[in-house]
Amino acid sequence: MTHRVRNVLGRFLGYGVALAIVLFAVAPAAAQQTTGKLEGTVTDQAGGPLANAQVIVVGTSFGSVSDAKGYYFINNVPVGSYTLRAQFIGYAPTEVQNVRILGGQTITQNVKLSPSAVVVSGVTVTAASNPLVPRDEV
Repeated sequence: MTHRVRNVLGRFLGYGVALAIVLFAVAPAAAQQTTGKLEGTVTDQAGGPLANAQVIVVGTSFGSVSDAKGYYFINNVPVGSYTLRAQFIGYAPTEVQNVRILGGQTITQNVKLSPSAVVVSGVTVTAASNPLVPRDEV
């Protein structure tokens, strides 16, 4: 091998080692997750599952509806601390404060709802005194 080829090969290997060191140092920082997952069950006070309960991450557009077993799952929630709200007709809405979402992890947060009376206001029915279209003008 000539001196020139050996010199080029040495530089190539030197750059390759330097590149490998940089990649191994930078890869963990680039691999950090910026979103997490949130799951859990929505139950009543007796522990029975509530199907079709709404679960919302307050202040975001993220939310879910519980399935027949009360299970909900919310994916791609940005890392941070949030308030979680669960609500269902006939139950008082419940909020869980400071739910921390960690990058690349699934956080389990179960919610119990307590029964609440639904208040329905009065219904007023108004009938028209004259027909909308006179019979002989149709």
